Amino acid sequence: MSMTPAVIPNVLANRYATKEMVAIFDPVNKIIAERKFWITILRLQKAGGLSITDSDITSYGQVVEKVDLASIEKRERANRHDVKARIEEFNSLAGLEKIHIGLTSRDLTENIELIAIKDGLNLVRRRTLETLFLLEKSITKYEKTYMVGRSHNVAAQVTTLGKRFATCAQELLFSLASLEELIAHLPLRGLKGPVGTGQDQIATLGSIKDLSKLEEKLAKEYGFENTLSSVGQIYPRSIDFEVVAKLLQIASAPSSMATTIRLMSGFGLVSEGFKSGQVGSSAMPHKMNARSSERINGMM
Repeated sequence: MSMTPAVIPNVLANRYATKEMVAIFDPVNKIIAERKFWITILRLQKAGGLSITDSDITSYGQVVEKVDLASIEKRERANRHDVKARIEEFNSLAGLEKIHIGLTSRDLTENIELIAIKDGLNLVRRRTLETLFLLEKSITKYEKTYMVGRSHNVAAQVTTLGKRFATCAQELLFSLASLEELIAHLPLRGLKGPVGTGQDQIATLGSIKDLSKLEEKLAKEYGFENTLSSVGQIYPRSIDFEVVAKLLQIASAPSSMATTIRLMSGFGLVSEGFKSGQVGSSAMPHKMNARSSERINGMM
């Protein structure tokens, strides 16, 4: 059960994003992800010899999904610290104070951000593969559907509709390879503390070697092959730039295809047709907007 305080809706997410992508970055699901992360750390710290019992872990596990955003917000107004408010809420629900031992706030939030980014990228990868499958079907279906190819927006030579779909697929395949490379080398921040030395966790576990083993197991738990070895309080924001660049690259091929459809639609050469119940100016017989293509272009 969750109680959500009044928030301003994310118009772009509500209108354009899939339910699966919205769920990854949903405020309630983010709290749940943080709690599962804390529990994962508890299990690893228990294995490392800390005074943590199976009963402790079970107590936290039983209340993971009891998220009350209003209660957390109230705690934050009192203590003026977002992560501390979420720690207090989780401890109160479990009746314990065992989580966050040897951690700093960014040990939680920075790793959670990277985990969410990786989940989002994997969803994009899946959607890209589905798109390539659909393109392959169109390539085969329209392999011998001849049409006039245009250069500089004027008639040039004969081509096929299947060829146009193949061009989109070729670019998308190239982008997919780049996306998969990013997913493979995307790093977890690790438990490096407030200045990146890992001092608190080393003191908790006993040695740098113990911290390295814990981080290795943590990364494996979340499907990461790499953990940053030298980092400050936050992971490098250049990683965010690379993620955005890959998303732009993935969107480029579908957007190019959508632009072609919109141009052809303007000349009356193709149409997306009407959907049952469609109204508005785009539903007029003389004005059939390529609405799906417009939404694809919106990704850019």
